Amino acid sequence: MHDDFPAPDITPESRPFWEAAARGTFLIRRCPACGTAHFYPRSLCPICHQAETDWVESPGEGEIYTWTVMRKSPKGPFALGYLTLDEGPRVYVCFRPEDHAGLAIGKRARIVFDPVQGGARMLFATLI
Repeated sequence: MHDDFPAPDITPESRPFWEAAARGTFLIRRCPACGTAHFYPRSLCPICHQAETDWVESPGEGEIYTWTVMRKSPKGPFALGYLTLDEGPRVYVCFRPEDHAGLAIGKRARIVFDPVQGGARMLFATLI
């Protein structure tokens, strides 16, 4: 439980993502016209501008592209970074505190959903 993290803002467009997250399932969007997978969840393809994209389930696994530890925080250190998913898109994530010592560019990690304020689920990454 990460009580110091706020619950996500849920919009009508992102609601399917957060409903799947509550079940522990990670969804991304894939464009049926150009085949590109993308994240964050949005219906407009950022590559070819197709107006409708499809939700697809993803294992949420990939390699750490970059990361940093924020040490001067009133809530204590936390690590942020980008995970390049095996499907291609990069996801901005907060790494679980127990993984901070092992973080390195190129290491494998997976998206997980942990409870935050109000019992909602937020995406984090953990080393695999």
